[in-house]
Amino acid sequence: HAPGSCAPADQGSPSHGPASRAVDDARASLRVLHDEAGLVAVDKPAGLPTTGRDRADPRSVEAALAALLRREVWAVHQLDTGTTGVCLFVRRRSLVAPWSARLAAGQKRYWALVHGVPAWDAEEIDAPLRFVKARGRVAVAADGKPAQTSLRVLARGRAHALVEARPRTGRTHQVRVHLAHLGHPLVGESLHREPPCALAEWPALHLAHVALPATPDDGALTLEAAAPPAFEAARRALLG
Repeated sequence: HAPGSCAPADQGSPSHGPASRAVDDARASLRVLHDEAGLVAVDKPAGLPTTGRDRADPRSVEAALAALLRREVWAVHQLDTGTTGVCLFVRRRSLVAPWSARLAAGQKRYWALVHGVPAWDAEEIDAPLRFVKARGRVAVAADGKPAQTSLRVLARGRAHALVEARPRTGRTHQVRVHLAHLGHPLVGESLHREPPCALAEWPALHLAHVALPATPDDGALTLEAAAPPAFEAARRALLG
């Protein structure tokens, strides 16, 4: 699993539970958003890590995509096990570095369903992050790596909200930790919220939009993925 993912205990079993269902679903219906110039973008489902424990691990989106394309692929970046949306892979290992650099220079927009109704319409959070061994998770820490996220409220309900998050840096669990730090943990959050939220099977975080800048050899590229049915159902139930 991705580091610190909120996977249920039976996720390691290939024979039953959410993991096996997610693998089957991914292999049967993994949606390719873009396949050109060595870059393959897919709409990642919830319940599978982006990559496995090793290259031979079949329980990952990377493995499902490799099976679909009948060739090896390499992940450009990581989305948490429960996170859905735009996920980038390449057909050659040598392409990982250039596409990673292009992604770092671009923009990612996440949709997040959160607890509480923010008093702000927009917020800039600059809070360093690091893995805190005593807590067993990533947390805000003065001696952590720099981390900045731009937040904007898209919709409000009575006790929840839909927030757009644009991370300026790419730290592990950055959006999840920053939102929790502001007092607005994700719906479905079990790692960065006390008590854990049981309103959704996975943290309600979706990478809806990725904008990659132009290069001397290629034009700008925008990739988008619609929110999955489970996210939309939670949004309707909580926001009306």
